[in-house]
Amino acid sequence: MLTHRFQFLVGIDLGRWLHQACVLDANGELVAEKGFAHSREGLSETVTWLLSLVKDPDHLAVAIEKPHGAVVDTLLARGLAVFAVNPKQVDRFRDRHSLSGAKDDRRDAFVLADALRTDGHRFQRLQLPPPEIIALRQLLTARFQLIKLHVALSSQIQDLLIQCRPHLLSLAPRNRPLDSFFAELLELFFDSQPRPPAPDEIRALIRKHHIRRVKLEDILHVLQQPSLQLASGTLEALSAHLAVLFPQLKLVRRQRRDVDQYLERWFAEIQRDCPPHQPSDNALLASLPGVGALVLATLLGHAHDAIRLRNRDALRSLGGIAPVTKQSGQRRQVLMRRARSQPLAYALHHWAAIAVLRDSHFKHHYQRLRRKGHHHARALRGVMDRLLSLAVAMLRDRSFYDPSRFRKRAARTT
Repeated sequence: MLTHRFQFLVGIDLGRWLHQACVLDANGELVAEKGFAHSREGLSETVTWLLSLVKDPDHLAVAIEKPHGAVVDTLLARGLAVFAVNPKQVDRFRDRHSLSGAKDDRRDAFVLADALRTDGHRFQRLQLPPPEIIALRQLLTARFQLIKLHVALSSQIQDLLIQCRPHLLSLAPRNRPLDSFFAELLELFFDSQPRPPAPDEIRALIRKHHIRRVKLEDILHVLQQPSLQLASGTLEALSAHLAVLFPQLKLVRRQRRDVDQYLERWFAEIQRDCPPHQPSDNALLASLPGVGALVLATLLGHAHDAIRLRNRDALRSLGGIAPVTKQSGQRRQVLMRRARSQPLAYALHHWAAIAVLRDSHFKHHYQRLRRKGHHHARALRGVMDRLLSLAVAMLRDRSFYDPSRFRKRAARTT
C-alpha cells in the first residue's frame, strides 16, 4: 500500500469536456470532490486546488485511466505523482463497491482513488517522456492513420472499377493496396478519355517505376477493352467519382513517403552520431539484426517506459508476445494475447521476420521451432521472445550486438 508515503489519494475520471476528481485520505475517507472543465483555466485551477490540500506535493498521488494527454501532462509538469490504471482493472475494482453494475463519473473517480490506496504498488508511475519521443509517437500515429487511409481509398477505387471496368484490376498487384504505378496508370487512363493513353506515355510510366511484372503490349490490350454495359450516365458518374479519388490517393502516398523518408534520416543520424564509448539506448537497439527505422521508432514511441525500465515482461505484453494461460483444475489453455499495442505488434512481427533472414542464429532458432510443429506466426513470436530478452540484456550491460558470441557458444556445445 502507498499510505506510508502519500497523505491523499486522488482519482480523476476523464470525460470529453468535463472531468471529475475525487480526493481520499490514507484511511479511505472522502475528503473532497470537484468537477472541472477541459480547458487551460480548468486544469490549472484544479491542480492549484489539489496542491492546496498538502504542504508537500510528494504527499499527493493521482490515479487516472489514460496514461497520456493534456491532464496527465499538466499534473506531471506540476510535480505530482501520477499512476496509470488500466480501464479493465477499474471495471474489476468497481465491483468492490457495487455489484449492480451502476456507473457514473463520480463513482469512477472514487474507485480510481480507492484502488490507488489499496493496490498502488501494482501500478506504474508515469513520467514525462522526452520531447523527441513525444514527437516520434505522434509521427507514428500519423503514419498509421495514413496507412489506413491508403487502404480505404484503394478499396474504394477497386470497388468502383468492379462496377464499370473490372478488367483493369488484372494490372494491379494482388493482395496489396494500389501501388504507385497502377494508380498513376489509372489516373492517366481516366484523364485521357475517350481514348487510352499513348504507348509513349505508358512506356515512360513503366520506366519511371521499373515495372517488369507486366509488358507494354499487355497493358495496351487491357486498356483497349470496353467497359461493362451500364445505364446511361453511369459510366460518366463512376469516372467522375474516380477522378475525385485519384488526387487523394496521390496525396496520401506522398505524405506516407515523406514520413518514411524522415524516419530513415533520423535512423541514419542515430547510427552516424553514436559514440562507441558511451552508446545511447537508440544506438544499442539499432545494432540488433532486423532493426530498421520503423521498428526502432515504434519501439521507442510505443514502449518507451518499458525500455527505460528494462522491463522485458512489459515489452512482451505490449507487443503481444507473452501468451495468456488459463488454467483451472486439470484444464490448461494457452492463447495468443489479443490485448496489445497493434502498431508495436506489427513492428515486432516485422522485426522477427527480418532477423530470421539476416542472422543465422535466429534463422536456426526459427527452423527449430518449425520442426517442433509451430506455425509461421507462432515461430516468429518465439524468435521475437528471444530478441526482446537479448535487447534487454544489451541495454542493461551497455553492449552492442555481437553475432560471434552465438557462434562461439555453438562451437563450445558441439
